[in-house]
Amino acid sequence: MRRTVEQILYRKGSDVIGAAPATTVREAVRRMIEADVSCLLVEQRPDVFGIFTERDLARRVVAAGKDPSTTHLAEVMSSPVYHCTPSDTVEQCLRAMAEHHIRHLAVFEDGKLVGVLTLRDLLSA
Repeated sequence: MRRTVEQILYRKGSDVIGAAPATTVREAVRRMIEADVSCLLVEQRPDVFGIFTERDLARRVVAAGKDPSTTHLAEVMSSPVYHCTPSDTVEQCLRAMAEHHIRHLAVFEDGKLVGVLTLRDLLSA
């Protein structure tokens, strides 16, 4: 049986941690730590502008010498946000991640954000 994104989200949950583009990196990282997640979506619902990941923190903030207290997510987020749908299979998602060199996929259904998948989610499925 082929595992789908919908099955993974059912097991892991579909909570999405988000923040506005004007949120500081320091605040975003605090939210990520509290939620125990490796990324958050940069959004003002219903629009999703980008994604901020631990890798963005390392490369675009720390390595670039930016101050997390004054740097806003809009300055250091990754964009575009690659996505999938609940009916996509694990294999399709892994191919998309490999093709785009990413570790996170937003999940959209009928134009609405319904979850986020990580590479770890897919590998454990």
